[in-house]
Amino acid sequence: MKFPSLASLSRNAIAIAQRFPTVFIVVVFATLLACFLIGEPTIDARLENQLWQLLATCGLLLTLGLAVDLFAESREYAGIRKWVLRLAAIILCAVLYAVLDPALYRTDVVRLGLLAFAFHHLVAFAPFIKRGSNIQFWHFNKALFLRLLTAVLYSASLYAGLAVAIFGVEELFNLDLPSEIYGQLFAVVAIGFNTLFFLAGVPTVFDSATTGASYPKGLKIFTQYVLIPLMTIYLAILLLYEVKILVDWEMPKGIVAMLISGYAVFGILSLLLVWPIRDDEGNRWLTLFSKSFYLTMIPLIVLLVLAVYQRVSYYGLTEERHLLVVLALWLAGTATYFLCFRKGDIQLIPVSLAVLALLSTFGPQSATHVSRHSQQRRLAETLNAATEGTDQRPSIITYLLEAHGLQSLQAFTQVDLRSLDREIDATNAELPPYRITWLKRDTIFALLEVPLSGASEGRYLSIYREGPDVIPIQGYDYGYRIEPYRTDSATARIGTNDVRISVERDGVLAIKVAMQNDSTLLFDLAPLVDEIYQAHKNGQLTQRGNDGTGFLYPAEKMETTRENNHFTITLLLDQVNGDFLAPHEESSHGIYATGYLLFKEK
Repeated sequence: MKFPSLASLSRNAIAIAQRFPTVFIVVVFATLLACFLIGEPTIDARLENQLWQLLATCGLLLTLGLAVDLFAESREYAGIRKWVLRLAAIILCAVLYAVLDPALYRTDVVRLGLLAFAFHHLVAFAPFIKRGSNIQFWHFNKALFLRLLTAVLYSASLYAGLAVAIFGVEELFNLDLPSEIYGQLFAVVAIGFNTLFFLAGVPTVFDSATTGASYPKGLKIFTQYVLIPLMTIYLAILLLYEVKILVDWEMPKGIVAMLISGYAVFGILSLLLVWPIRDDEGNRWLTLFSKSFYLTMIPLIVLLVLAVYQRVSYYGLTEERHLLVVLALWLAGTATYFLCFRKGDIQLIPVSLAVLALLSTFGPQSATHVSRHSQQRRLAETLNAATEGTDQRPSIITYLLEAHGLQSLQAFTQVDLRSLDREIDATNAELPPYRITWLKRDTIFALLEVPLSGASEGRYLSIYREGPDVIPIQGYDYGYRIEPYRTDSATARIGTNDVRISVERDGVLAIKVAMQNDSTLLFDLAPLVDEIYQAHKNGQLTQRGNDGTGFLYPAEKMETTRENNHFTITLLLDQVNGDFLAPHEESSHGIYATGYLLFKEK
């Protein structure tokens, strides 16, 4: 493999700008924007979220713009007709940027993912809409696939080499370069170099050099010795699990959906990679493999349907469960089609996936619409019902608010939630989006007269001890480091005593110091965690950095002293991080502490 020279890179960049001008501009802009955002700019959280959304929209425009250019190229469009299509793609992405707000609505994150998925598949078949043959389609996408793998290999090598070079310069010349430089380097290589290198190798759609190319043996080896063994492992696990649930007569676990999806992806990819040689002499095993794959999918689809049905019947539909239902239907339809038509049209796979993804974004059949109505029905059934066991109302309300916004709860109150939503946004414009969501949650719970118990009130926070990094430790004889992710229990020799130090997480976050022939000391951190939670909720913490998760806390409140007959022991916390929840939610879970235990002998 020959690594590209600077001269060839410049020539390729000019060629890309001429062939894909819109995509080229988007790549350059997205690279610069990513570098700016990774550099932790001093801007407010709302603007930063909007810029991250703009970066995600650039990703959509990149794939959609490439699909549009390939479509126009296959039709031999030129001049105004080609620019009309490009302008339409730009307008569509601009509308999506204006309509979607992933920082406030979780369902918009799903929509962005579905649109990216659909546009990537659109690149695969856009040039072949009512044009070309299956063999041309396969060779074109084979060229894209191999070019992508090559681009990733070159990019990984380039990043590793440059990152090591920067580290070497820092060490040799005693430089203190900002840590963000590695992230910015990654953005330049992953978004800039990787994408441009890939685009430079995108073949002309009906290029004879592409369609007439011989089958690369490496693909057959990769399929035969990598993908098919992986499929076999997945299949064995799933079939054994299916036998287990039949013997135990229990419903399948949710993780089974991930395994079935993995098996389906590896299987379909394997069949596509060896599609041109399936009828060649000596490859009869491929016909048997193809038929057996779709036959084994039938019991797995039944297993997937049972897993999805169990969760939908208990908890209703969400966007993720809706997509699992769509996946099950697609797998059933695909298996049936290729079992009935051995020489089926392989273009149907990316076309159907793109269409289903687009149908799941907007409209009455979309994941958003169906999930919202499913949870609204659940809430209507539970609001006036007598609460027995676990109260599901808080979780339903929280889901509707975070995924679909305050207006999705309008049917349950006489208050104009649209006006209230705008008022809360306008009054608290300086707050980050998650704080605004907290305010809306408290408001809607009060309006619906539903207690907050059971609702997730927390957020991942990193709390740092305020003050200098160097601390005086005079007067103490020993120190023991408390690490957040080490074993929760250890024995240390402190002076002449064997001291067992353990982190308790069963119902209360505490550090316990035990030794023979003396009382056990317990440093209960639950009150501190609750105090930090309340201070953060009230906006009383001093922010550290601008990511919205790091805060400073007074040093004297991060220090606690206990005594027994042998020692005076001080717990000095440097950092407390994790999911800070309301007191009633047992906030000790998911909280980790870093600091020192300082021992002074008596």
